[in-house]
Amino acid sequence: MSVQTDERLQDYLLPEWVSVFDIADFSGRMARIRGEIRPALLKLSSRLADLLNESEGPRPWYPHVASHMRRRVNPPPETWLALGPERRGYKAYAHSGVFIGGRGLSVRFVLKDEAAEERRSLGRWISGNVSAFEKWKKGVGDLRDFGPVHDNPMADPPKPVWDPEAFGRRLETLKSAGLDIGFRVGFDEPLGGIVKAIRRFDILYAEAGKGS
Repeated sequence: MSVQTDERLQDYLLPEWVSVFDIADFSGRMARIRGEIRPALLKLSSRLADLLNESEGPRPWYPHVASHMRRRVNPPPETWLALGPERRGYKAYAHSGVFIGGRGLSVRFVLKDEAAEERRSLGRWISGNVSAFEKWKKGVGDLRDFGPVHDNPMADPPKPVWDPEAFGRRLETLKSAGLDIGFRVGFDEPLGGIVKAIRRFDILYAEAGKGS
């Protein structure tokens, strides 16, 4: 699959915005996120949704951007755009995201605990198809597990080391389980590369979607 565009992430997201997440003051950091980063993410999310919807895939793509409306004291360690299968929201479904924070940029597949049906469906597939999941994981590149570093936004996310059968059962049965995996990327990454990275998760979207 090829995407015809010369655009790069840095056409939307500026490298100097990484320093925004060094601002300790809640109001100061949120003002920069809402005033500078969020408008750029809105434009980027719409552009990526258009590019994804031009190609064949297991689902439609709708753009969303984090608002952080519930935060009152602790500023977010990162912010993001999300691309999901429904227009009204994304947290109840497996979705992709482009994240920017103190460690830089990442492109990730995210399955939150509130996506109960899709979480269970994907868990059943992973635990029941260990060899297929392992083959996929080994073939997608430098995959990282962002789950363990949520509370330490400057830490380097490790490579996934879970036992697939046990991890799949955990996704299927544990209400608080989730999945946050993906790739670190640079600001000079072409948008075509971002689309390609998102499409590497097609098999996970397809299997999770069987529970929708």
